Amino acid sequence: AERGGMIGHGGVVVFDDTVDMAEQARFAMEFCAIESCGKCTPCRIGSVRAQEVIDRIVDGEARESNTALLRELCETMIQGSLCAHGGMAPHPVLSALDHFPDDFNRQAVGS
Repeated sequence: AERGGMIGHGGVVVFDDTVDMAEQARFAMEFCAIESCGKCTPCRIGSVRAQEVIDRIVDGEARESNTALLRELCETMIQGSLCAHGGMAPHPVLSALDHFPDDFNRQAVGS
């Protein structure tokens, strides 16, 4: 707990060094949006907005302010979601931001 680790479904995911962690962060939020029961706003709306913010960051649009917005959105989801689904989905996103910031500074594929 002191190091922010967790055990359970998806607690540890291993990728090789060719994986774009910004894409994986977006996928985590996309999965959250698809699987959301819709009962609470932080999960239902937050996961969709997070995908949009990640897209803006990767596209180079106001990276600093959008990264701050994404972190704030993730914290809102963690603190305000009614269940573990919405409360846990932001953790891989925050981890990717903390440990692989360069992946968010690349241009989107096809740009």
